[in-house]
Amino acid sequence: MTESTATTRTSRPPLLRAMVPALAAAIALASWWWAPSGDAALMTDRALLGLIEDSDLYAVDVDPAPTVWEHYTIAQGDSLANLWTNQWQLPEAALYTLLNDPRSADILRQVSPGQHLEWRADGEGRLLALRLWTDPSKGWEWNLRSGQLHRTALTYERNLHQVAVRGEIRTSLSAALAEMPSLGGRAQAIAAEMGELLPLASKARKGDRFSLLVDLEYIDDAEGAYAARLAGFDYEGEQISVRAARFDDDRFYTPEGKSLLPGFRRTPFNSEYRISSPFNLHRHHPITGRVTPHLGTDFAMPVGTRVLAPAKGVVRTVSYHPLAGRFVVIDHGQGYQTRYLHLQKAQVRPGQEVKPGDVIALSGNTGRSTGSHLHYELRLNGRPLNPMTASLPSRERLQADELRRFQNQYAAYFDLHEQENATAVAGNGNRRDNAG
Repeated sequence: MTESTATTRTSRPPLLRAMVPALAAAIALASWWWAPSGDAALMTDRALLGLIEDSDLYAVDVDPAPTVWEHYTIAQGDSLANLWTNQWQLPEAALYTLLNDPRSADILRQVSPGQHLEWRADGEGRLLALRLWTDPSKGWEWNLRSGQLHRTALTYERNLHQVAVRGEIRTSLSAALAEMPSLGGRAQAIAAEMGELLPLASKARKGDRFSLLVDLEYIDDAEGAYAARLAGFDYEGEQISVRAARFDDDRFYTPEGKSLLPGFRRTPFNSEYRISSPFNLHRHHPITGRVTPHLGTDFAMPVGTRVLAPAKGVVRTVSYHPLAGRFVVIDHGQGYQTRYLHLQKAQVRPGQEVKPGDVIALSGNTGRSTGSHLHYELRLNGRPLNPMTASLPSRERLQADELRRFQNQYAAYFDLHEQENATAVAGNGNRRDNAG
């Protein structure tokens, strides 16, 4: 039987619901009229609607952005409360709600090393679903429905398989993987994950060769895989030549232990500037008094202050919106993304590669803004993180014991592909670990 624990949901009067289509149309028209370049549609999701802090439109249900399941296996010494708030950056209110239900609290307090947790959160950081596998075939699941977290028991037959596939690019990696039935219908998800790791959109070429190591999860007797995760890959191409695998921290490293994820600076500027409005998923708006999440951090700074790239990445969007003003979005790989709003001027273009410290824009006071400042957002898999407290990628390579554990874990995989590629690498002069 399904049980539930309540979360707060604000009801809206019929008149407001009747006004929603007209308000949404007005915003869409403004987006079309004012956006001269880039992907302005990016800013019409819930995150942008959250900027309309003096309008009830924010509270109206809209279709959420696509979300992904995130995974974690409990290790010795882990604290669920610490993981929840510091590492995963999930809302504390959701954890408190779960712990206020005696049965849910009892389940979560018995979490032990080796058990597996999965969760999904939306673009506002709101917890949508949580799964706890207490063993490979049973566990518990909580889903957010109609403003409540509903708990159900999981009694599936859960089977884990690891498969290795290889192929050659003819048109795209996605098309090549779509022809591989052993991926259990998860070809597109794996192709998207590879696209987060390597600049395939701009540098993949016909004739590039690849091999992938993929973890698949099947539930009961379902024909397709319930979930898939990339465990390792070997990509040998004209412009990209990289071999890497996933380690305990969920990040990818080369056989020598070098991280594929660039280190991040905490803030995108050199000097110190006052935080005028902090990240807060439960902020009470000073004018309306309503709870309206602030999904970034605002820094008060003079117009024209140089805004710097905090890490290596590729510019996804440069555009303008009546509310966000001039804005820039940068993808940094492995699901990390940064956003910069209310800019005076962008100094980059879509598709441009940037390095840490590169000037990407000048701060400003454009769009709906009450004063000169930079609104800075950090996201992981579409989920907002507090850029001032999030656990940022910092280490460039694995050291000592971690490196030995990593190399032992993937020794057979790396050795096999080293032997297979040795002749080809020597013949064509390609260099390893060159991701662009």
